[in-house]
Amino acid sequence: MTRVSIALLAVMVAIIAVTSCKPATDLNRPCRLVKRNPDGGEALPILEGEVLANKGHDKDFISIGTVDCDDLICVRDSHLVTDAGPFDPAYGYCSRECLEGSVCPSYDSSLDTSANKLNCRALLLDKETLAVIAGGDGGAPGNVRDPFFCARGQTPDAGI
Repeated sequence: MTRVSIALLAVMVAIIAVTSCKPATDLNRPCRLVKRNPDGGEALPILEGEVLANKGHDKDFISIGTVDCDDLICVRDSHLVTDAGPFDPAYGYCSRECLEGSVCPSYDSSLDTSANKLNCRALLLDKETLAVIAGGDGGAPGNVRDPFFCARGQTPDAGI
């Protein structure tokens, strides 16, 4: 092999290594909580003051439609601590629906051994109440049919 061939091979290996090491998930990555825009346009940010006005220190929040996350789901658990002001956007972390008891690996594996570890737990109303809201036609918000999402903490509070 010539030096040019070796150099070209080294560059190709480097490119393959860089492009193949993208995280397989965005779970637990920071994201903005959003709400529906009354005029039907782009989703609006939920402000920190709105979360606190709704007793955000006692409840889990789920935001469906955030473009910050692959599955469009941003969660803020009741234990998330922030120093944001009341007019700053409220943040949470990317989540997804899950089956009870399943594993929720974070985009950064070091988070999986910390207090920020994700668990599959109930965040919404129970399955029966979601079915009643949906009316059998998938009419629940975001077409959510199960209450389980990847979220921090282990005590489900169902957002109540």
